[in-house]
Amino acid sequence: MNFLALRWRAVRPFSFTVSVLPPVLGSLLAAMENPDMGFGWLRFFLTVLGCVVAHAGSNLIADYFDYKNQVDREDPFGPSRILVEGTLTPAQVFRGSVACFLAAAAIGAYFVMMTPNGTFLVWLILVGGLLGVFYTAKPFQLKYNALGDVAVFVAFGSAMTLGAYYVQAHRFSWAPVLYVLPAAFLVDAVLHSNNLRDIEADRKAGIKTLAMVMGERRAAGMYYVLVLGAYASHAVLVALAGMPPATLVTWFSLPLALRRIQLVRNRATVPPEQFAMIDARTAELHSAFGVLLVVSLLVQHCVLKARL
Repeated sequence: MNFLALRWRAVRPFSFTVSVLPPVLGSLLAAMENPDMGFGWLRFFLTVLGCVVAHAGSNLIADYFDYKNQVDREDPFGPSRILVEGTLTPAQVFRGSVACFLAAAAIGAYFVMMTPNGTFLVWLILVGGLLGVFYTAKPFQLKYNALGDVAVFVAFGSAMTLGAYYVQAHRFSWAPVLYVLPAAFLVDAVLHSNNLRDIEADRKAGIKTLAMVMGERRAAGMYYVLVLGAYASHAVLVALAGMPPATLVTWFSLPLALRRIQLVRNRATVPPEQFAMIDARTAELHSAFGVLLVVSLLVQHCVLKARL
């Protein structure tokens, strides 16, 4: 495997759906709520790039500390396994994470300087950066202390979406904070499914994820709540928070959700190599949900603009 292919595998690109949806959604909501605003395409592409690069850095630094803390072991069904296999060295992975974080920080600094009242963005960038680094790094090690779910829900939910909205609209709005919540449930489901799969390995490593604290049966129940909660919260937002009814097209992804739930429910009878992909399968669900959400909003936006 060549140099670039190895690093591409190391950053776990299958998970990037969770860092692409928030900036796309936030930017689209900014255009919808501010029809007279000139949409900044450069800002849009830089926002998406910044979120994805920051996500890549978080994945790399998490793998680095998981390996250093002996959380990652010789598991044939683990995630990237890039360090366990010895394909890359810890130093290479650490340098990669630093490079990603520096690139994300440079994009963030550009937005702070070029956006009116850009100091608001400092707090969002700071929150995202701290959650990404201290997800596995000391002194907080959020993942190892059953706080990883909260970190992921915030970072890949309202924080990224609101930041993308502010970059375009230069003002605060509750829409990006609220409308991303269904997708944020699915983001947490991606993480939770990973932790559910790794309960025994994490117990041996001496760390404490929420799935491990809950136990396998309750953790499976939480997975069901997170996945179905995405659809339930979406319906509530349409009914009570002004989310466009057209966005309920996301419910066409419900059969995918039910198949993921069935996979978790039948874990005892499912081949290990099949269940090992539960996090990737949940990321696919998040992707399908997100695409339907964005497309429905985009179509509505285009229709409304055509009528003006």
